[in-house]
Amino acid sequence: MKHGVHSALAPDWYEVALPSRERKQRGHFSTPHALVDQILDACGYTPAADLRQLRVLDPACGSGNFLARAALRLCRALQAQGLKQEEIHRRVYANLWGLDPDPVACCLAEMQVRSALESARGVSDKTPPLHIHQVDSLALAWQPCVDLLVANPPYLATKNTDLSHYRQTKRRGQADSYLLFVELALRAVRPGGWIGLIVPDPVLARANAAAERASLLRECTIQHLWHLAGVFSAEVGAVVIVAHKIPPRPLHQVSWERTRWRTDQRLYETARASQGIEQELLASQPGAELRYLLGGEQGRVSERLRRALDAEAAPSTGQARLLAKARLLPLNALVDIKRGEEIGRASSLLEPLAALKDGLPVLRGGVDLRPYTLQDARLGIERSAISKPISRYMQPKLLVVKSTERLQAALDTRGHVVLQTLYLLQLHEQAEDLETAYFLLALLNSRFLSAYVHHLYTAYKLVQPQIEQAVLARLPVAWGSASERAEIATRARALAQACSQVGRGVEWNEFLSALYEEQERAVCLLYAQVFSQTKESP
Repeated sequence: MKHGVHSALAPDWYEVALPSRERKQRGHFSTPHALVDQILDACGYTPAADLRQLRVLDPACGSGNFLARAALRLCRALQAQGLKQEEIHRRVYANLWGLDPDPVACCLAEMQVRSALESARGVSDKTPPLHIHQVDSLALAWQPCVDLLVANPPYLATKNTDLSHYRQTKRRGQADSYLLFVELALRAVRPGGWIGLIVPDPVLARANAAAERASLLRECTIQHLWHLAGVFSAEVGAVVIVAHKIPPRPLHQVSWERTRWRTDQRLYETARASQGIEQELLASQPGAELRYLLGGEQGRVSERLRRALDAEAAPSTGQARLLAKARLLPLNALVDIKRGEEIGRASSLLEPLAALKDGLPVLRGGVDLRPYTLQDARLGIERSAISKPISRYMQPKLLVVKSTERLQAALDTRGHVVLQTLYLLQLHEQAEDLETAYFLLALLNSRFLSAYVHHLYTAYKLVQPQIEQAVLARLPVAWGSASERAEIATRARALAQACSQVGRGVEWNEFLSALYEEQERAVCLLYAQVFSQTKESP
């Protein structure tokens, strides 16, 4: 059968035929052709450009989606310049390079590229051998030799894959595999070249990517960040990074887009007129986080509050004096943060509470916790099966949901055991009273702190976002005056009591709505007053 324009889609059968578990283990998820085209557009690799001397590399080429589309563009560009077929063959051979450790993928990549060459008018299929090689690109010693590097590298986490044999890993400790490809791109691309990478969205803010982010922001001008859901069947959000390997100019704006992927989208065209964030602001983040949402009004407030917390010098005096003089505190200055039982929701240790002889009620993260209130526990666990000190659960404690994109907290005074999906916050002795607990409960459920966590942390993971313990520990607490705290605590107690009745024949009514909004205004006013006194005040 003669290959046609659409035959380049045929190699997808290999990916589809792989068992889902093996696909995940190998990170084998091909890039949609429409997204490949938009990345090539954004990198300036178009038929209208002079592509004769530009060397293209895909160091994790898989079945060749990037290479095939690049080959088609290269042929059309050379045809438009009037080059003969022999010269076109020579340029394709010299300029297109693909590497992959999977021999079947390499075979399919070559098939795709040859199919693309056939579909280009006037180009025969009698091209010389292509530079598509079965090799692990991470094992090579790279020097600057590439003008355009494009890749959708495998998303292999260190916890599931042994990467210790790579020199990059030995030199800097653990790193997920996609980070090694970011480092490869920075080494292999010449000054003035382009990088187009599709990587998982933890790259935006996770601590283990700090070194790669800092290098990107220092060595490259990042033109586009596209944060996309639904690109791959794998449960992960994707980030497209389009970067020009030249140092950024002052005030350069990184264009960003946050959306669900559709094949009819034109990200490249719309992104040029979309939101922007100064690259200098990204570079100034503590771990060079790519916090693109900080460009908006709410984001700027969150960033100033983060800086204010960092700027507040903690006195070397005792805890009591700290609480007496503080204006803005990290949450861990007031509480100890711990985790619950290290078992899952489906554990055989959990049984109906009524069926247990010496059992305690168990709370299961977001299932049994809502803002300000706890659901009645339906499951329990035998005392003998509890691994953590039981005293941890018997004391009054604030509980915060871990796996969520927004803050949700409740106060437990009934001695529930909790699973690891909840954080336990126990007050330090100097602050140990229920009024302080209710005050913190109000802050943890406020829209203000939820926006803070969203703009600085959880927004940058589209699938299964989590509030890390370190993030919770550094939440900024506006301490205010004793009277301000008491007023907010009293209102929080009333909200907790009212919320516990909602759903038990009691509706959320106008009175509760008014009380909630009054609390929100009080919290915002508290932060505004405290913030105006800090070193970061305008």
